[in-house]
Amino acid sequence: MKQRRSLVACLLTFLFVHLARTEALAWGNTWMGMSLEQAVNSARGRLGAFRYNAALQISNAGHDSDIYFGMLDNPVPDYLFSAGPDIHVFLPVKKRVVFDISESPRYNFFLKTERERALNNAFAGTVHLIFDRVYIQAGGGLVNAKQRLSSELNVNIRLKENNVSGLVFWQASKTTSFALQCRRTRYNFENSTSEFANNSENLNRIENLVNLIGYLQQRSKARFYLDGEYGSYVFAADVSHLRKSKSYGVYAGVDFIPSAAGFEGQTSGIRGSAKIGYQYLDVLDPSQKDFSGLAGDIGVSLGIMKLTALRFFFSRGSQFSVYAGRTYYLETACGMGLRRSLTKHIVFTYDLGYSRNDYPAGEVSMVNPPEKSADKYLTHAFALNVRIRKDLEISLLADLGQRNSKLAPRPFSKHAFFGFSLTYGHSIGELSMPTGPRF
Repeated sequence: MKQRRSLVACLLTFLFVHLARTEALAWGNTWMGMSLEQAVNSARGRLGAFRYNAALQISNAGHDSDIYFGMLDNPVPDYLFSAGPDIHVFLPVKKRVVFDISESPRYNFFLKTERERALNNAFAGTVHLIFDRVYIQAGGGLVNAKQRLSSELNVNIRLKENNVSGLVFWQASKTTSFALQCRRTRYNFENSTSEFANNSENLNRIENLVNLIGYLQQRSKARFYLDGEYGSYVFAADVSHLRKSKSYGVYAGVDFIPSAAGFEGQTSGIRGSAKIGYQYLDVLDPSQKDFSGLAGDIGVSLGIMKLTALRFFFSRGSQFSVYAGRTYYLETACGMGLRRSLTKHIVFTYDLGYSRNDYPAGEVSMVNPPEKSADKYLTHAFALNVRIRKDLEISLLADLGQRNSKLAPRPFSKHAFFGFSLTYGHSIGELSMPTGPRF
């Protein structure tokens, strides 16, 4: 019923746009409209009024020394790959309405561990409505995928997710703009149990998130913003009523906008985004401990020479726990790396990362994982990206890691992956969008 209402709302909005007296100038006078125009115009394929990008991808094909990274008593090595097409189709209607659909089916293959073989799919559909200084977006998506659950539990679990979202954007002036973003997501996890973890009982939920964002862009290379966020989380199982929560966040951030010019491996300038602030997770049951503190995401690349850039990343925030003994855990990750263009079409990257999961003390629970830090990860990631021609790219990959855990059967475990990824065609591009929900 809710999906039908969303469809009716989209059709009514479409009719309103065609009957509106105010004419949008080209793709409107908003930076989001300009981003959409750039994405549509850069689509490599055309079929009548349709514009599209399509690619065949083979990802992470190689050998993994332990596909569960310490979650079982003994390592489980295997050969694996993930393969499938990426398709993204745009249908512009008089430069004032754009429909876009993306589809990404994937087959995950494991040579020895047959139970991990799976067919996954991700679908998204969106309608964009462009006025002079107003931009509206409405859409939804479906995900059905067997994938790594989280850094807390390194096993592959099937997730079925459906979401609907909406966005209203107003370009108040040349330098100032505002956005209201809403998203409702239903998560359903595979019913797989262990000694004290039940994925479906502990994680199945409905999330409602609302973001109100104000932007200031006085320079062409940086866009600053303030983001206020509200979220509510309702769990499906009666045994998880203790997890019912609300969240509040206030963040400050900046998006760095790279120059359009330059070759594939160019590293000059500042690229990426940074978002940092305060998050408060209010667990409604008084017996459970709330979270409040620093949260955010940072991913920035800084060009130090013409062909060399340093990369920095940081993320921190609360995540719902799969374990019955905890409501949530605090996930913190940080690291840095190097990106070096060896030639015009060959780029080398290296990243050193550290992450840890911490559980709050003082919660009432039947089963208690260790307090404070329970998992620590240290990883080294190497990649050599080679663009053979415009529509063919291959990446040679090596990932080395170690895990210290108080929850896994092995307190100390190592992980090594060697392989490659290949893209033939042109992958789905990304639109400039308001900052996403933090949780």
